[in-house]
This record gives sequence, C-alpha cells and structure tokens, in this order.
Amino acid sequence: MARVRAVDRRLFLLLEIAARRLNRDADSRLKTTVGVTAAQAAVLFLLSRRGERRMGEIGDMLSLNPPAVTGLVNRMENLALVEKRPAADDKRASVVTMTEKGRALADAADIVLRDLNTELEHRLGEADSDMLHRVLTGLAVGALDD
Repeated sequence: MARVRAVDRRLFLLLEIAARRLNRDADSRLKTTVGVTAAQAAVLFLLSRRGERRMGEIGDMLSLNPPAVTGLVNRMENLALVEKRPAADDKRASVVTMTEKGRALADAADIVLRDLNTELEHRLGEADSDMLHRVLTGLAVGALDD
C-alpha cells in the first residue's frame, strides 16, 4: 500500500532537475579542463572499459536514440577521439574504436569526474551516498520496475 503524503514530492521532476544541473556542472568542468563534453566522456569511458562497440550497443548502454549516437560519434570522430568502421559481419552496422587521443582524454576526464564524485559524496555524507547509489543503480538497470 502506498504511503499518503501531505505534499506530492514529484520525484521524477526532482531527479530530472538534479540530473540536468549535475550534467551542466560536469560538462563545464570537462570542457574547461579536458576539452570534451560529459556525453563524449561517457562514450570514451564505455570504450575504454568494454572495448570497441557497435553504434547500437553504445546507444543501448548510454540510453541514447540512434540519431543521437550517430551525431555524437560523428563529432567525436571529427575530433579524432574515436574511429568508426563497418562491422565485419554486417556492413550496415558500424563499430566504434577509441583512438590514442581518445584514451588520453578519457584518463583526464576520469580524474575530473572522480573529483566531482568525491565532492558529491562529501556533500551527501556516507549513508546518503550509499543509499543514493543503490537507488540510482536500481533505476538504471531496471531493478525497481516491479
């Protein structure tokens, strides 16, 4: 049974506002210090941890639609952060690989975002950070869909 609240807390709206604010902050820090956006850093992190990926996999893992992935990867290719080539088993699909420049910027971006995470954990405290991590991880992987 759902709890009755005196005020509708509008959790989705608050999550959306918080995510946008954090993303703008991360974007600003990353652009200033590393020269990449938060979205570009996410692709670089994915490729550095999981190796080359098809465009569709990048979209699925980062929850981006196909046109967004295409635009993002094309911009990254123009900056020499990634390389794109046709998939061996399906010429309609593209496989994305990180370049050495991309790897270097991924390492630099990792430092910036680790600092941001440390700041967030400090502001929230250990217990709230642990709880938020658990809840957001559940939302991200769909574990709270029941």
